[in-house]
Formats: sequence, C-alpha cells, structure tokens
Amino acid sequence: MGHNRLTDADPSKSYPEFLKKAYAGKKVQQTETKPELIHAGTAEGKKRLQQLANDTSVTQIIDNYGEQYAELLLSKNAHLYRANYDVQVASVSELLTKHYGEKQAWELGSWVFFPWSGQLVHILGQEDFEDLRTIRNRDLITKDEQAILFDFRAACFGMSVGSAGALALAITGISRHIKLIDGAVISGSNLNRILTGVSSVGKHKAQVIAEKIYEMNPYSEVATYDKVNQANVEDILNDEPKTDVVIDEIDDIEMKVGLRLAARRRKIPVLMATEIGDTIILDVERFDLEPKRPIFHDLVPGIETLIDNPPENYREWTKHAVRIIDPRNMSHKMQESLLKIGTTVVTHPQLGSTVMATGGVLAFAAKNIALGNPIKSGRYVISMERQMLADHQTRAYKRKHKQHTKVIHKAINSM
Repeated sequence: MGHNRLTDADPSKSYPEFLKKAYAGKKVQQTETKPELIHAGTAEGKKRLQQLANDTSVTQIIDNYGEQYAELLLSKNAHLYRANYDVQVASVSELLTKHYGEKQAWELGSWVFFPWSGQLVHILGQEDFEDLRTIRNRDLITKDEQAILFDFRAACFGMSVGSAGALALAITGISRHIKLIDGAVISGSNLNRILTGVSSVGKHKAQVIAEKIYEMNPYSEVATYDKVNQANVEDILNDEPKTDVVIDEIDDIEMKVGLRLAARRRKIPVLMATEIGDTIILDVERFDLEPKRPIFHDLVPGIETLIDNPPENYREWTKHAVRIIDPRNMSHKMQESLLKIGTTVVTHPQLGSTVMATGGVLAFAAKNIALGNPIKSGRYVISMERQMLADHQTRAYKRKHKQHTKVIHKAINSM
C-alpha cells in the first residue's frame, strides 16, 4: 500500500559545516514540475537562454543536437545506414551543413530545461524528435498508426505497478498526453519494482514517473494528480484531454469499483495487469464496446456494494482482492505468502521483473485498442512458471496446487 512521508525532519541541520556548505551550493531549487521548452530561433527564446546561462540552477548543459539529427538522417536513408563508417560520416556532414543553412546549430530545434536535475539539453524540434524516437518501431507500427498512438490518451491510476505501464506507453510512443494518479511517496521497499533510484525515496510517485516520461519525450504533456477518490474520479476522467483508456493499478478495492463504474458510464475501456509472483493476469473490460458489461467480468457478484461499505481492515481487503484474482491463478509460493501476511510477511509480495513485464502487456493491450484491433474483454493469464518450469506441468504439482487452492478458499471464506 502507498503512503505519505514517514518523517519530516531536515537532516541538513545536523551536518558539519563542510556538508552544509556543499548542500547549500549544490541543492537544485525545483520550482516547476515540468520541463521548460525554449525555441532558440526566436528573439524571446534567445533571451530566455541567456537568462538561464546566468542562472545557478543550471547545473549542466548537454548539446547532442547534431548527433540526434545525424542519426535521423541515417535512419531516413537506409542505403547510408548500412554503409561503412567513413561514408556515413562524410554523407552526414554534408547533409548537416545543408540543414544548418545560415543558422548556427544552437539556434535550431529546442532547448529543454529540466528543473529537477538542473540540466539544459538541446534537442530536435518536435516533429523530428518524435520521428527519431519512434523510427525503429517501423513497420511493426506504421507512421500512420504512430500518429494515432501518440494521440491516444491514457489515465494511469497507481504508480507502483502502474509505473511500468506508464513508462511502457511512453517508450513505445503511446499516449503523448497522459495522466498519472498517485498521491503516495516512493519508499525504500518500492525500489524492488519501480524503475527509479534511491534519490527518489520520499518523492511523490506520480511526479517521479512524470519526470522520467518528460526525459524520454520533453514534448509530452503529463498531468499528475493526488490519490483518486469517489469525489474526484469523474473530474480526472473528464479533464482535458479526455481519457481514451484507463489503466487501473490501485490498491483500494472500493476505488477500483468506483473507477470502473465511472469509466463504464463514459464508455472508456479499463485495463488492469495484476502480477502475482511470476504470473501476470491481464483484465480487459471493453466498456467502450459493452457499456452494460458487469465490472470485473462478474467474477464477484455484488462487489458494487463496496462503494458504500468499503473494507474495514486489511483482512477484509485481502478477502476481496483474492476473490478478484482467484487463487487458482496463484503459484504455490504465492498462496503460502498470503497466509503469512500480518505475521511474518508485511504485505503481498511483488517482483520487479514481473512488474516490468506487466508494462509490456499493458502497452500491447492499449496499442491494439487504440488501433481498433480485435482485443476482447476478458481475463488473460500469462504464467511463466507454467510455461517454462517442467515440474509445474506434472500431475503431482497440479494435485498439490489444487489442494492448496482449497486451503486458500477455506481461509478466505472464514475471514
């Protein structure tokens, strides 16, 4: 479960003088939560660049504009891409000279200032940059399809497992406009499944993932929200740009219900990837095609009542969560862990490797919904253990797993 910061003390107060001095001189003063784009070819852009050059908040200037454009040239000229290095360099040099024309290289494209790192980076203009970022997708994703995917707008709820989905969308070139919803901060134990570093501990999850998306594509538009609740879910989905797909990776059972009911009213499809050990469950609910479809595939009849009667404690939460997931989909180890929660295990275990795989699964589903390909509502179980471990395919294992599944059902029903 996500949480807010557990401490609020300023550790720098106890530093020796040499650390205090270093801390004061090198601390990045972040006042903005998105990068600043500067078009150096304009008088206003040149003025702003000059201001930043004199600003101590700029810690590093990175200019690889020429390298970016050179690779774009090679990628658009397949005969050059396969030529030897000397031919590539000579050809690119000539094409770059033509591209620069009467301007200096620094006047072309955009400069991006990232306030969270203090970096000022020179990049290609938007059309060229996004073409370069996605050109190696061709023709698994055609140019026309890529344009559709860029404008397919996702709302990602929950930035623990959900961070993998948001980052997979961004790296694939899906959802240039994206909403990230999570008010919790990153804890040290989150580092086993969120693709970030120790410097992110204590920072808001949604903001950390937004920064990563902006660093992948500074031309993105990322909206971040605090934890969703029944009062604001409608506003989040309605806020411009309106949502085309919902990715649900939140923990609150009652909010999962509320989110689906709100999405169903708006005919927005919902995707949920659940990682349980080395297994991924993808739930697809095509409310865009089936506006009267029961939520959660009607696997838990009457679950809508949780809107008014949310789980009172973690035991009740576990009871509903296990019924949604279905113990049959869990490995024996995962089943055993569930019975230890609250005694020797803090909460349900999660593996970063499986979380990363959920990102690809979610991106695949979102891509095909966006492109109008026939992806149906339903539950899809992807079990690496069943596919690759020989002992999991034996009768003995299946018999043992079936017996333990009955134990889990009995334990859950007794809660």
